Amino acid sequence: MINITINELLIWVKKGSTVIQACEAAGVKIPRFCYHDKLFIAGNCRMCLVEVGNSPKPQASCALPFMPNMRIFTNTALVHKAQEFVMEFLLLHHPLDCPVCDQGGECELQEQSFNYGSDRGRFFFFKKSLGDTFWGSLIKTVLRRCIVCTRCVRYTSLIGGSDIIGTSNRGGNSEIGMFKENVLKTETSGGVIELCPVCWSSFN
Repeated sequence: MINITINELLIWVKKGSTVIQACEAAGVKIPRFCYHDKLFIAGNCRMCLVEVGNSPKPQASCALPFMPNMRIFTNTALVHKAQEFVMEFLLLHHPLDCPVCDQGGECELQEQSFNYGSDRGRFFFFKKSLGDTFWGSLIKTVLRRCIVCTRCVRYTSLIGGSDIIGTSNRGGNSEIGMFKENVLKTETSGGVIELCPVCWSSFN
């Protein structure tokens, strides 16, 4: 066991855990999109940023192993501003304003935008629009809502045993899809619908 400080509260956690796991053990809620406790860590959404003592920049808590006597802060002005900027980029190409989205009450992105997002955007250009793809008779995709958290990619690879889904391009042009036209037909393929944080996939 190792002792660390979270928001000035001293707690003991198991050695080898990450900061986000330690915060959950302390009852501190950390926003996240790509992180899931049953999947391996990706650290690509950057929503789970926390402030670390003696560090000039906030760090992603899901991929941050802690050291003895580490001091973590989750509710400072620096953390809130960083999370607001992350939400601004995640909504950069999102087609709908979250307050009026038709997935009201069922979308993690909408919930996090209410809690951590800004009340206005600073980007004034055309949004990127992706066409929907056919993944089979079970899953209906709405790729315009995808934030490339890669939960479905890691789930299909780790649980389904298939590497049929992946990411292509880089940066703002990244998108989830199949490298060649195919059908997702593993026995556990329906699980990507439950894992998705933005309701971009659903049952047909």
